Amino acid sequence: MKLARNILLVDDEPSWLRSLAITLNRLVPEAQIDTCIDSRQVDNRLALNDYALVLLDLTMPFHSGENLLEMIRSKSPKTRVIIVTGVNEVDTAVRCIKHGAYDYFIKTDNVDNLARTVRRALEVVGLERNYLMIKERFLSRTLAHPQAFNNILTCEPALLDQFSYLEAVAMSPEPILICGESGTGKDEFAKSCHQLTCPDEPFINIKLAGVNYDAFELQLFGKITSHADGQVSAQAGALHHVHTGLLYLNEIGDLPLEAQAKLVDVIEHKQYYPVGSDRPYPVNCKIIASTQHDLLTLNREGKFRSDLLYRLTSHKIKLPPLRERKLDLSMLINHFINLAANKMGLEAPQQPRNLASQLADYEFPGNLHELKGMVFDGVSRSDGIQLNITPFMEAMNERNNGVIKPKDSISYPKELPTLAEMSQALIDEAMSRTANNQTAAARMLGISQSALSRRMKTDK
Repeated sequence: MKLARNILLVDDEPSWLRSLAITLNRLVPEAQIDTCIDSRQVDNRLALNDYALVLLDLTMPFHSGENLLEMIRSKSPKTRVIIVTGVNEVDTAVRCIKHGAYDYFIKTDNVDNLARTVRRALEVVGLERNYLMIKERFLSRTLAHPQAFNNILTCEPALLDQFSYLEAVAMSPEPILICGESGTGKDEFAKSCHQLTCPDEPFINIKLAGVNYDAFELQLFGKITSHADGQVSAQAGALHHVHTGLLYLNEIGDLPLEAQAKLVDVIEHKQYYPVGSDRPYPVNCKIIASTQHDLLTLNREGKFRSDLLYRLTSHKIKLPPLRERKLDLSMLINHFINLAANKMGLEAPQQPRNLASQLADYEFPGNLHELKGMVFDGVSRSDGIQLNITPFMEAMNERNNGVIKPKDSISYPKELPTLAEMSQALIDEAMSRTANNQTAAARMLGISQSALSRRMKTDK
């Protein structure tokens, strides 16, 4: 992934340059280190590579560090510069900071402090670049990679806005949190992010519901075991297997508190320790988490750590429930009809013209999972011509408990109809709502199917 992790070290002392590269590789394992011993090559290096950070010596042949600093800040304003030099002069340090240096270090300073500054600088560059990218992409209101969302059917403006937002933040080094009720498509959004960021790298989905701390640690970090005979065996975890791919933490709200603390370290320091190992390994993957819970409420109840909450909400996507996607109902029903017919080896029945409008007031507590189940059931009961809507009517009747809502009260004409006319009107309406399905219409009217059939024959 194109994250802000590339660092160029510039110094004319080979031994110091090699030592600094080794030290930073150990202390900042997420960084990608390049070295340059000739100050004349710096301009060409910056033209060929997008460096987030340059560590620059001041006293070098051909071009001084101060001249290079001015050139870098002029030609590559998105690149930060840290001066690492043997020149311990306050005036020089002040001058470099005024000319745009991010920080100033003496070669004899504590290297741990330098490593912390390097990591902070990488984060700053990442945030700056991410902000500009989000602003440019989101405000354009067009998708650069619409094919990444081919697995999500929608024409709802609210959901299309989430497409734009995900595309804008997908390359950010920060985690992405996808929120929504069960069945709103969180897994599909995670897959879309994978297509946007690293389609040729692994996608690993870790389901956290019911996972305890030990299982989580082993599954995520793996384990290294040293045996009495000196042999070492290793069990690789998800962070090893995913490499530079996408790690999807499914239902993060169910993660135990102790495991949450471990995850904070992974996100904060971009490294992890396998169980039984004291050696850190870099984390180079994209991290996405999802939840159907309100994490803020869990935090207030002491069930979710504040530090993890803040790190996960850098980029937050809220998926609307199906009841708020009225424009998508008909399209989704047709999609599931074709899917069910293909899986069952049947002819795809037609969707009744008014089915979507009949379902407009239904809450769909199970969202897409529930709609898919209804359609599959309807296809299995169909005659191959028209979709059987009994499953839909049954669900609506269960919700209403067979009681007509006050807002649906009947309006009578000035001259009252006869009982026979009223009976026929009810039968006609029930048959219309159920696409002429007598069983469903009879259930709606509260009579048996045989009684309805007799009434219809009598009326003829």
